[in-house]
This record gives sequence, structure tokens and C-alpha cells, in this order.
Amino acid sequence: MKVNGFKIEPGANLRGANLENANLRGANLEDANLMNANLSEADLTGANLSGANLKEADLSDANLRHAKLMGANLKGADLSDADLEYANLEGANLKGADLSDAFLFKVKLLGANLKGADMSGAGLEGANLRNANLADSNLKNACLEDSNLKGADLSGAVLSGATMPDGTIHD
Repeated sequence: MKVNGFKIEPGANLRGANLENANLRGANLEDANLMNANLSEADLTGANLSGANLKEADLSDANLRHAKLMGANLKGADLSDADLEYANLEGANLKGADLSDAFLFKVKLLGANLKGADMSGAGLEGANLRNANLADSNLKNACLEDSNLKGADLSGAVLSGATMPDGTIHD
């Protein structure tokens, strides 16, 4: 499959590729190199990005519903306003990523590294954050209602205005 002249396949080298607004529904990009790629507003519904290198990639406003991102490197990636409903990011590295105002309903973030990530205003209802590293992350005004934070590291996290798993608002 080719998109914007780029070959879309597992292990593809798409470093710095411009795939803005691309239709990548169901694409298999497992272990692909998408470092610094522009995937803003791309449709990645159901795509397989497991083990992919998305370091510092632009995924703002992207549709990643039901996407598989297990073990993916999203360090410093821009996922602001992205839709990650039901996405699987188990064991993913999201250190310093921008997830502000992202829609993360029922997302799987088990054991994910979200240290220093900006999740301000994010909708994390029903998210599984079990054993996730949320140290020094910004969860200001985020909604964590019904989410699983068992074993999660919240040391140094900003929680002001966040809706906690039990529905209470954090001071």
C-alpha cells in the first residue's frame, strides 16, 4: 500500500514523512520508524503501530481509535486533541508526550511510561493505567473517572481540578 508516495508496511522507514490527513485505517506499521513524522489529522483507526518508533511525531488531532501501540516509542510525541478511544498502549513510552485534551476513553496504558506527560484536560474515563508511570505528569482538569490507577506512580503529578476514579474532584 502506498500513501503520499510512501510505502506503508511493517518495519517501513517513514522517518520525517508527511502523512498529514492520510487515510491509514487498518494499516500495518508494526516496528516502523515514524520518528518526527507528521501524522496530524491522519486516520489510523485500527492501525497496528506496535513497537513503532513515533518519537517526536505529530499525531495531533489524529484518529487512533482501536489502534495497537503496544511497546511503541511515543517519547515527546504530540497527541494533543487525538482520539485514542479503546487504543492499546500497553508498555508504550510516552515520556514527555503532549496528550492535552486527548480523548482516551477505555484506553489501555498498563505499565506505560507517562513521566512528565501533559494530559491536562484529557478524557481518561475507564482507562487502565495499572502500574503506569505518571510521575511529574500534568493531569490538571483531566477526567480519570472509573479508571484503574492500581500500582500507578503519581509522585509529583499535578492533579488540580482532576476528576478522580471515584468521581471526586481533586483540590
